[in-house]
Parts: sequence; C-alpha cells; structure tokens
Amino acid sequence: METMAQLDEEGRIWYPDDKSKRPQLKRYLDEMHGVPMGSVWTDIPPINSQAAERLGYPTQKPLPLLERIINASSNENDIVLDAFCGCGTALVAAQKLKRQWIGIDISPTSCRVMAKRLQDVCGIREKEELWKIGRGFVVHDLPWTEERLRALPPFEFENWAVIALGGMKNKTQVGDKGIDGRIFPVFAMNNVREAGADELGLEERWFPIQVKQKDKAGRPDIDLFETAMRRAECAKGFFVSFDYTGDAETEISRFFRDEHCVIIPTTVREILDDQIAHKLA
Repeated sequence: METMAQLDEEGRIWYPDDKSKRPQLKRYLDEMHGVPMGSVWTDIPPINSQAAERLGYPTQKPLPLLERIINASSNENDIVLDAFCGCGTALVAAQKLKRQWIGIDISPTSCRVMAKRLQDVCGIREKEELWKIGRGFVVHDLPWTEERLRALPPFEFENWAVIALGGMKNKTQVGDKGIDGRIFPVFAMNNVREAGADELGLEERWFPIQVKQKDKAGRPDIDLFETAMRRAECAKGFFVSFDYTGDAETEISRFFRDEHCVIIPTTVREILDDQIAHKLA
C-alpha cells in the first residue's frame, strides 16, 4: 500500500473514467527496455542463392542470427565454444562482437573454409605468433601429410583439394559431369560479358577443377577431364592428384598443342609445400 500511495503522489497511476476498469501504472518510453525477445524469429531471412555471405556450405546459417544469439547470451571477452563449427559463422560473429572463441569440427574441409572466412571477413591471420598475443588464430590437427590425405574418404579429399586451390566445391557430390569444383579468378568480375538480346543473364568466367585420389592419375583420367572441359567450354582447368603417369603428361601437352586448351597438373605435395601460387596465376 505504501508503494501505491507513493506512485499516486507522483502521478504515476492512471484512473479510468469507467469505474469498472482497474487503475494502471503509467510507463514512459525513456524508462522502457524494449519488448522481450520472443522464441520464434522470422525477421532474419535464411541463406539463399543470392545472399552476399553465401559460401555454398550446406548448413550455413545467417550471420545476423548468430550475432543475435551471441549478443543475448554473452558479454565482451567471454569465450564462445562452437563444437560443430562448420563454416565458422558463430566464430565470425564472436570475433566481430569482441568475444574469444573456440571452434571444433571433425571435417578438415570445414576447418579450411572456416579459416579462410575468418581471414577474409574479420581480417585476422592464421599465425601462431599472432595468436599468442591475441591478434590471430591457429588451426590444429589437420591432415597435413600425404599419408593422412590418402586415408580420407574420397569426397572429403575432393573438398580438401578444391578449397586448397581457392576454389568452390560443387553443391552436389554426384552427377558433377567430371568437374569437382570451380575457381573464380580475381579478375573474373572484370571479365563478364553482357548477355545478348536473346539471353537471360551473365556468363561468368571460371576454371574447372578435377580431383583424383590416386597415386598416379593416368591418360584415361585426363581424357575424361578434357571431355568435361569441352562440354563446359572452358579453355583452362586444374587437375589434382598425388602424381601423374607419363601418358597423362603427354596427353596434357597434346591437348594444349592441338586444341589450345590448358590443363594445370598439380600434385598434393605441391599444395602441402605451398608451391602452387605460380600455377594459379
């Protein structure tokens, strides 16, 4: 009753003219803290094919969704743990919101996608010296040996190779028509021709990637990739394997000489030793 009397003295109680209605407390906007968050969120759209943040990762979540969750459940400098980090959306959100973070995933592909995204979006480097002083990050326990890469499941090996080349993996793992991934070069956006009057859209320039988890890719493997390149009307492509037979290398030379199409044969060892920059140029 003392509280009611005090509120009445302060003019904070509204008395309706209709005496059958109950008095109510007056609330002012500058005293309100907003509407409590509901449990159903429909204002954040899912990742679609046109989303700027889309990576092609099958379970990618919208960045605003993870930013809202982290904002609501932690404070600056808290530690965010994502035990199934996938393509790293929660880690990017945590980094942007000044949280510390730890990400875990069983897939080497996920870890490489996550690492590249943190560098591209957040501008932090993958370097142990920087990580120790809180300005970088490190990725542990990836299969950085030929022996461990040979033991990966085929699709996982394909993912690793495509991402290591800086490419994008196909959405589907079957029916890829001989192309496991695509590289969109830096200059691609400056090399897009406008559609003609009878066409519907733009034609992007890209390079196909074929991956074979073999000790030595042979002539038949190269023949199939050549067919895929012709079908896609691509004059340049990248092939990844542990090594190549003499017949395969001869066919690559013939393809260039006779059809003016370039296949760049790349070995796993070259990728592991960071010796592929000149091939990607």
